[in-house]
Amino acid sequence: MTWSPPTTGGAPASYEIYRSITAGTAFLPDNKLISIPVEAGKSTYTFIDNAGLTAVDTYYWVVSAKNASGETPTPEFALKLKGSGGTGDVGFGNNFSAALIFADDIGITGLALDPSKSWTNVLASIDFNTGLRPLSTEVLPTTTLPYFDPLTAYPDTTTGVIYYKQQTASTWQGQWVRGAGATQQVTAKWGDNLVSQSLSANSTIRIEMVLSEAVSAMTSYTMKSLYGAKANEIQGTDGTTYDNLTAFVFASNARLKIEKLDSIGNTVYTPYDQNLWAGDGPGFLAGEVNVSGNFTYGFVWNLKNQSMPTGIDKTGTWRITFSLDSDNSAAGNPAGSIPLAVNHTAIIAAGNGVLDSATQVHIDINVQ
Repeated sequence: MTWSPPTTGGAPASYEIYRSITAGTAFLPDNKLISIPVEAGKSTYTFIDNAGLTAVDTYYWVVSAKNASGETPTPEFALKLKGSGGTGDVGFGNNFSAALIFADDIGITGLALDPSKSWTNVLASIDFNTGLRPLSTEVLPTTTLPYFDPLTAYPDTTTGVIYYKQQTASTWQGQWVRGAGATQQVTAKWGDNLVSQSLSANSTIRIEMVLSEAVSAMTSYTMKSLYGAKANEIQGTDGTTYDNLTAFVFASNARLKIEKLDSIGNTVYTPYDQNLWAGDGPGFLAGEVNVSGNFTYGFVWNLKNQSMPTGIDKTGTWRITFSLDSDNSAAGNPAGSIPLAVNHTAIIAAGNGVLDSATQVHIDINVQ
């Protein structure tokens, strides 16, 4: 890509790289991927963007030259990424780096865990039903984990420590255990953005819920943010491990409900009331491993495109409720493909929001 330098303020001080999956939006502050400082005497710069890319998605890039007077961007450059016959680069997910209890002995993709298997670094003995990387479709040039791909090495220029990026061929897996033999006593905590950010009727709201509990030492990988922010943040590990005294908990009977309340707290509209297995993608509750390698329940609420009943406004108080069904066989379970499991989880505390019972918490948010 080529571009013109800023018309005022002198030569560029840095080159800013932006990336988006939505046409016409790449050159927005939230989509900035990395800033590359200008070096004296250097005329050619190279940046390889291969982190977090997914097959069959179209990505849009912009590069801008920046100085004190502002930025001059290129036009958007679009590229559709596609695998070839199953042998191409189809993208990589996040590696789980923390500690996890499968409360119902069911993996995050809905498959029952193999009772003969447990967490291991021996590739041939991995239980792929957990849904954690490595997946059964991944081929690694090793028989043991972790695998740190030298092509994904990222040196910390201040310490000299080498980190290996998420969402690449590098593969590691924090410790997990089956938990259906006991009731998991968990603390529920909503994502901080629900209480720390100003939310408007034009927002796309990311809803996250974490269940966690204290455990004896479980092996986890040290992670660090390498570059980027928000949707474009990239983290990685230096390969060191530590004894984690807190584990995330995955309950397969999770449910999310969103309600619009009137001025006296009555429910006037319920756009979402769904269990974990209702569907995939935006608008559906999912169990996810995020870029930091932690586990979370995630939901993307596209409020800005929400259709509202006549006379009911998007602004005001919304109540978001996370609950645990008595089992995971509720409507949405695709033809019983998710193994039936009764509830093995009790919520004993709320890190924020309100604890309603051992199976329910809620939080009220104000949309302006």
